[in-house]
Formats: sequence, structure tokens, C-alpha cells
Amino acid sequence: MSAIIIQLPSLSPTMELGTIAEWKVKEGDFIEEGQIIASIATDKSTVDYESLDEGYLRKILLSEGGEAPVGKVIAVFTEEEGEEFEAELEEALAKEAAVAEVPVEEDESSDDDAAKAKAAPGPAAASAVVAAFVPAVDPPKTVAPPIGFVDSSKTVKASPAAKKLADKKKINLAAVEPKTTGSRIVLEDVESLPNGYGMNEAEKGSGLVGYVNRATQPATDVNLTQMRKAITDRMIQASAGVPVFYLSTAVEMDKMLDIRQQLNSMENTRISINDFIVKAVALSLREHPEMNAAYQGDYIRQFNDVDISVAVSIPDGLITPIVRSADTKGLAAIGKDVRQLVGKARAGSLSLDEYQGGSFTISNLGMFGAVETFTAILNPPQAAILAVAGTSKQLKMVDGEVKEVSICKLTITCDHRVVDGALAAEFMNTLKNYLETPVKLVL
Repeated sequence: MSAIIIQLPSLSPTMELGTIAEWKVKEGDFIEEGQIIASIATDKSTVDYESLDEGYLRKILLSEGGEAPVGKVIAVFTEEEGEEFEAELEEALAKEAAVAEVPVEEDESSDDDAAKAKAAPGPAAASAVVAAFVPAVDPPKTVAPPIGFVDSSKTVKASPAAKKLADKKKINLAAVEPKTTGSRIVLEDVESLPNGYGMNEAEKGSGLVGYVNRATQPATDVNLTQMRKAITDRMIQASAGVPVFYLSTAVEMDKMLDIRQQLNSMENTRISINDFIVKAVALSLREHPEMNAAYQGDYIRQFNDVDISVAVSIPDGLITPIVRSADTKGLAAIGKDVRQLVGKARAGSLSLDEYQGGSFTISNLGMFGAVETFTAILNPPQAAILAVAGTSKQLKMVDGEVKEVSICKLTITCDHRVVDGALAAEFMNTLKNYLETPVKLVL
């Protein structure tokens, strides 16, 4: 039997790079078909990778913490324990290198045409990490480093474990060659190096270690995770050339808060404000199916199911797990689904079908009391996204008397290629009615 070459798999539709979070097996182990051999960090989550073959794991080519593009050779199996594999591995690596060196052919179109093509991305699957509040901030000011500082932060990419060991051994990471992955320094690259590697005598004496010396460096550089890179790409896609408009409304929440309190006083009942909002949005979409849609380039897709994407904050960024068929579920079922999805999202264990393919997105920052209103960025190709701000007390004249009411501001962002202003206004009126008459949501 020939050697089995294991390549880095594509574990999500948008995955281009992956990082080995953990090898579950070691060289020499016998691997059964279907056995989990590694955890791989993708642009969306960390996924357990099951072997499609069985055999002996003879060599691991991408260490833990190593990053590589999809299709990169990461390991090799053989059927027999002592079977030779070096020639076939060398051939596979040669083919891989040859593919990487193939030049991109230039067409005869003008630079203007190329720029326009780049600025107008085609349709993409509705997925994660796009429902975000993006505040305007001033660019960071440049801080001059101390004299003699070895600043390699702009050129060095290294795993956290490699940085920690380099700091301990006083190694200048700028002088380390990433031999294991070819692009990013990992622990294995640093372990064999002597203390003080890459430092001149003056730097050793001063204790300036450059990239890894936290005490003296003027700033901390954090490598982009696969998810953060995906967020960047999706934000550019959502902002470039998409004609959007915004509509806002203020909703009185007092009746909803009263019903929620009554429901939660019941045994084993736990309903959140967000559960009410998901249900109200789902019913409103059922009444206005043109809003439950996505732009597909030369046609508009109207979804038959109401699948609500809910933006969830996780350490690496944002992801939007989906409450499927939310219009058919009660508040308790929606709440249970959301809690389970949030837990899995923060544990990095969402499956592909749990965050791909939603028809409408909700981004709720209401738990941050200081947020009075905000607009959310579209989750392409979905036609709209709803931004839910915090609830605040305001004075209102009711039957000739001044009363204090709880107000929540909602803002919808719409793709004008799919949704017109009148349709969006009708949807927001329906949504407002459901939220201000919450008994309709518990029937």
C-alpha cells in the first residue's frame, strides 16, 4: 500500500488558513478510521478533525500552533508500522511547492477594471462574525521605542508558546527562522536554540529582547486569528459597494418586562428580553417574507424558513449561531436554543450547520446599559440586520399625566437592492406592535 498523505482540510466554506490547536495522537500511533486526530482552529471555530483513513501515523509535519493554508501536507500515514514513506512524502511536498510557485497570469484589462472588480465582490454564504457595532476611533499614535530597542514586531509572527519561551531564554525572535511551518515561529523552532540567541552583547547586557520583552517594548502586537481575519474580509465585503439605508424606532418595553417577570416567577422558566425579540422578529418576518431574503447577484432568494442568526461575542471576535425555524418555536424553546448555541460558540464547538445559512441577523447590545442606539453592519448576503440597544427610562405624557416608561431603540440596516424603504417601515411597525403587545408572543 502506498503512503497516505494527510493534507489540511477545509472545515468551513470560507476557510483559507488553519492552525493546529492540538494533536490528539502522536507519531507511531495506530489510527482508526473516524478517530479524532487533531483539533484545528479555523476562521469560525475550533473543529475536531476525524481521520478518513486508518494506519500508522509516521510523521507530523505541522506542529501544534503551526498555521498553514488549506491543502498543506500536515502528516503521513502508512499501512504497516515500518513501511517506507519518504519518497512519496518528498514527491507530495514537491508538488505542493510547485503549485505554490505557479505565477498568476495577468489579463489585458486596465488597472481601473481590476480595481472595480476587486471592489465588487460576488455573493457569499451568510455566515458568521458580521453583526458588529463599529465605533469611530482615532488611529493610534506612534510611540518612539527606547534607544537600542530591537523592534521586530512588524516582521515576526510567532505562537504564544514560542513567545513565552523566547522571553524566558532571552531569544530575539527577529533572528529565528520559522523552519517548522515556513511562515510562523512555533515552539519547536525555539526549543533547540541557546539562551540569548540573536542578541548582541550590548542587548544581552541591557536586557532588551525586542519583540518578546514586555517590560521595554512600547506596545503589544497581537497576531490576527483566523476569525479576526475573516471578520476583516467580511466587513470589507459588507461595506464595499452595498447600498444600505437605516430605519429606527423606539419601543415601549414595560408590558414585555411585566410579562417576562411573571413567566420567570414560574418554576424552571428562564426567559430573556432577547428571547422576546427573536420571537417578535421571526413572526414579523413571517408576515413580511420579502424581508426574509438574500441578495444573490442576479436574483433575490426568499427563504421559506425563518432562521434567525444571533450575534454572539466570543474572545476572538463575533459569530452568529442560528435559531432554526424561530417562528414556529415558543419563548422557552428559543431561550433554550440560544443558551445552548452561546455556550457552544464560546467553547468553539459549533458545527457548520449551527452558524451557516441564517436568513436574518439580530445584534443585541442591550446588556451594555450605556448603549442608547447603534447601527449594525450587514451580514451578507442577508437583506437586513436589526440592532437592539439598551433599555432606558424616559418621561412620557399619558392621558394628561407624566409617566416614566422603559424605552428600547431598534435600528434596522437594509440592503436597498433587496428591500425598499416602505417595506422596511412596514416590517418595523409590525415588530414594534409585537413587542408592545407581548401577549401575542406567548399565545
